[in-house]
Amino acid sequence: MSFSDREKQLIRAAFAWGQVSHKEGYTLSDGEIEKSVLFRRLLAGRPPLAFPPPLRHGFPWYEVIEGRGQHVVNASEASEENSMIAPGSRPGDKCILIDGAFWRVAETIREREEYIVEWGPYPMQWRLRKHWEVNYEMTQQLQNFRKHNPDAEIHFDNRVGQREYSEFRIDEDQTVWLSEWQLSRIGLSGWVWVGTLLDSGSGNNLAVLGSDQHGPLILGEPGRQSGEAWLRIERAGEEYRFIRLGEQIDYDRILKEADAGSLLHGIQDEDLLVMDWSDGAPLQRFSVPAQLAPLEEFNLDRLGYELVPDNLFRDGA
Repeated sequence: MSFSDREKQLIRAAFAWGQVSHKEGYTLSDGEIEKSVLFRRLLAGRPPLAFPPPLRHGFPWYEVIEGRGQHVVNASEASEENSMIAPGSRPGDKCILIDGAFWRVAETIREREEYIVEWGPYPMQWRLRKHWEVNYEMTQQLQNFRKHNPDAEIHFDNRVGQREYSEFRIDEDQTVWLSEWQLSRIGLSGWVWVGTLLDSGSGNNLAVLGSDQHGPLILGEPGRQSGEAWLRIERAGEEYRFIRLGEQIDYDRILKEADAGSLLHGIQDEDLLVMDWSDGAPLQRFSVPAQLAPLEEFNLDRLGYELVPDNLFRDGA
């Protein structure tokens, strides 16, 4: 008896899902199977992340980790009352409810307007910001009402300068502004968390061998003509992400290489070594299966871009 490729994929997905479910304490009931976003993700060829992702309306939210997009969300006021509920928080930490899950507030930029938030054990941060835009239709309706009802009494708060409400405000010019909360990643994208987190200490012997207008481009072992070499593949502010080209690379050759993309596409390893770098030192290193980081999607000339493999499962949350 032989199994089809689809059947083999189903067996592998079921096995991996059973391991995670057992670790997290879930039961393998029909209901859990039907609603499991993780199981559908495994069937689509994507493995679990290194840590559980945030929840959104009760479902795992993979895209907020792996992608670089901006998300419109619902958010509560920040409070210390639920610090025991937010993953990774300690008693007394300020937390905020985002689409049904409590996130840890790392920094308050402006109370009720802008925060830096974190989730669980991920060494990543997001910016939660209230964005205001003029609503021209409501502004026109308000102005028309005042025009046709000049004697009507409309009572607002007596706050000086502007009158603010939970989702809208009216300024002194009688312009109506509507708000929405926006959540966006800060720094490098999180697609590498499908791999295995490694010890970052071995990157301390590296130095910048070549740079371009965007910052460090090539890392290698200083004082040598050949050795371990790393190529930058992403940048976000002063943080950089590198991929290892090999252990014994001729430095003169790669420094003279005009097309950095050809260096990237020359990598033949099944498991890629990826390293995040900042302030002249490694942040963390990962081993990522090559099929989970398709090299053709890297664009070395762009400063900011979405890097999410085509087979990413996007839940409907």
